Amino acid sequence: MKYAMNEWQGRFRRPGVGGALMTVVFIASTGFADEIALKGSVRLRDDDQVVRLGHIAELTGPFAERLADTPIAEAPQGDEVLELSVREVRHTLDEAGAHWGKVQLNGRRVVVRPHYAGDARPPLAMAATSIDKAPRQDPRRPAATAAADSYEYAADLVDRHTLRGNIAAIVARGLGVEPSKLRLVFDHRDVELLNTSLDAFRFEIQPLSSLHSDRIELLVRAWSAGRIHHKQSLTVRPSLHLDTVVLRHDVPRRTMLHDDDLAVEARWLAPTAAARLATLVEAVGRVASGRLRGGNVLRKSDIARQFVIKRGDRVMVRCIVGGIVISLEAEARGNGAEGDTIELRKLGERDTFIATVTGPHAAVLDLNRS
Repeated sequence: MKYAMNEWQGRFRRPGVGGALMTVVFIASTGFADEIALKGSVRLRDDDQVVRLGHIAELTGPFAERLADTPIAEAPQGDEVLELSVREVRHTLDEAGAHWGKVQLNGRRVVVRPHYAGDARPPLAMAATSIDKAPRQDPRRPAATAAADSYEYAADLVDRHTLRGNIAAIVARGLGVEPSKLRLVFDHRDVELLNTSLDAFRFEIQPLSSLHSDRIELLVRAWSAGRIHHKQSLTVRPSLHLDTVVLRHDVPRRTMLHDDDLAVEARWLAPTAAARLATLVEAVGRVASGRLRGGNVLRKSDIARQFVIKRGDRVMVRCIVGGIVISLEAEARGNGAEGDTIELRKLGERDTFIATVTGPHAAVLDLNRS
């Protein structure tokens, strides 16, 4: 350790501490070449069953454009309006393997609306198709003889020696929940493959979307005698049984929330809706960001955000490089709550960089992840 410290000090002896800090900021600021900029609001086409990154963001640069098809959430239906925060989008892109050293995510939230009601058609679940020679089906044309899909509880499936049971176990582990807290909807057209015994083939299961998506896309390859016998895409829709905070009655805007205003109820929710939930600890003593209706589940966006850093504030940024931490003072270029990523500028410099807010006037920049 002493040798490593002496070696590190030798590298920066000539420029001094200031030179080392500028080197850190230079690496951070030049790393963000591509940009993902969230749109304010979008309206989907009538054949969009999944909200993808390309629908909700302007993508600049090759690394950003590679993420265009990343599934973010299930498309809203009917009169439903879906609101996605930048934190939710970032979490999904993390799961998809986004390289934040090459891509910058900007924006606060995006409102997603379904297609116009006048142009509405019955929704069609995404069909599982053969990757090799699958005829394209018109998504606007519903299957007349399709049987209704029903929920299956993961706890009843994980011990089965079938592909269905194996997928249920994979999804439960990926979501970090007990099988008893998870239920799944499989496409009825995949029943034959899903019920195949694990002894019949060696199955390779490749997620094509985040396991935290409302509609998980999987590519299944069945291997036999060292060759791919069959490959097929599958979809599964998970929901989680969670304790949610529910409003007992209507709450006016800017009203402080108390215990008497809230109740805890267990409900089944899709993963993206679960990620937006507010906890009882987060809610009590905070102020309602808008008028809240009784009976609704309380979301994080329903609570006024408490910025711990405001534009123009001096912020102490801890830069992590290998096993070394370097601190520098920077100026905030925007507001940020704890956990937000914000733009900062080193004092006296023009270039900016991105760091994560960790507390009042404090942020961290982990260059090991760049």
